[in-house]
Amino acid sequence: MRIQVINGVLARQHFKDGSDAGFAPLAAGTYEVLGPVKDGFLEICKDDGVNVYLLIEKLEAYVTAGEVVIS
Repeated sequence: MRIQVINGVLARQHFKDGSDAGFAPLAAGTYEVLGPVKDGFLEICKDDGVNVYLLIEKLEAYVTAGEVVIS
């Protein structure tokens, strides 16, 4: 599955040990979704190889607002 970000959105970033590293920008573009992760997050691979995590509830809000398209 892929998502297309129309307007930039914020996603979560994790350190290598899995702890929270704060927010990371997800700029406009198309990204590969690696799959759901526990705790209701979707794992997304950015072009620079860094994986970020988007809360599924937030994804639904972004889709409703037209900021993200799922394909």
